[in-house]
Amino acid sequence: MVERALWHDETLRAIFASHGGEELRATGDGFFIAFDSPDAALGAAVAIQRKLDEHRKTQGFAPQVRIGVHASGVTQLGKNVQGKGIHEAARIAALANGGEILVSCETVAGTRFTGADERSVELRGISDAVEVARVDWR
Repeated sequence: MVERALWHDETLRAIFASHGGEELRATGDGFFIAFDSPDAALGAAVAIQRKLDEHRKTQGFAPQVRIGVHASGVTQLGKNVQGKGIHEAARIAALANGGEILVSCETVAGTRFTGADERSVELRGISDAVEVARVDWR
C-alpha cells in the first residue's frame, strides 16, 4: 500500500512540475497546486487523469482522483495562500467525481480545453452560484 501511495505522489508531483505547477500544500489525500495559467493547470489535470488511467490498464491499479480547477486572485504569504478563490477551488474539487476534472466556466473560457455539461452549483460558504463544467480528458 505504501508503494502505491509513493508512486501516486511522485507521479503527480512530476506532472505538476512538468506543467510549471508549484505545490503549495499536500493535504494527506490531495494537493493544492498553483499554476501560472489556466492552460497549464488544465494541461496538468488532463495529464494526471490520462497517466492514472494508463497505469490502471497496465498495472491493475491507480486511484480514481477528483480534480477541481479554478483561476482566482489570491494573497500569498510564502507558500501560504488565502482568499475566496482558494475556498472556491476546494469546493469545486469536492464536487468532482472520481476520474473527473471539474472546472469553473470562467477558468476554462479562453483555454485550449472545452467544458461540457455546464451547470450552476452552490458552493458551501460562497454566496453566489458558480458555473462549472466537466473537462473531457479522454
